[in-house]
Amino acid sequence: MKKQTKKPKKKTVLVTGGAGFIGSNFIEHLHRKYPHYKILVLDALTYAGERENIPDNVRKSASFEFWKGNVQNADLVDSLVERSDVIVHFAAETHVARSI
Repeated sequence: MKKQTKKPKKKTVLVTGGAGFIGSNFIEHLHRKYPHYKILVLDALTYAGERENIPDNVRKSASFEFWKGNVQNADLVDSLVERSDVIVHFAAETHVARSI
């Protein structure tokens, strides 16, 4: 009898704020541990986020998509959420002075 091996389930993960320090490190870990997952990143690229924070091997991966935009853009967020199985939310204004 042949042993059946389970194929890993491919999931799509939306990460908001993925170009910031915490988000980019999370994405690097996610890509290393689950290379078969599709990763969608939404980031406004303000003062705290840079595409270069995301490692080259992740950015060049066919399973990676980057969307420059704001979480306040309901149409964009809705379209990305519809494609996602999991949402990880790191988007934030980190400096209190900018939040006031």
